[in-house]
Amino acid sequence: MSDNVIKFRRPEKKPEPPQPKKPRGPMPSWLPFAVLLAIALAIYFVSKSGMMGQ
Repeated sequence: MSDNVIKFRRPEKKPEPPQPKKPRGPMPSWLPFAVLLAIALAIYFVSKSGMMGQ
């Protein structure tokens, strides 16, 4: 009787495509200046501490 049973195979599922990343908000206009100021201050204090040579 088991010879009359048709065995079905599950259809293969396609992998879901990766979700697109959510776009970030626009960068504030003051941020590049803040980064430049932070770099300038870091260079100033490193040079004052004598780590860069005189």
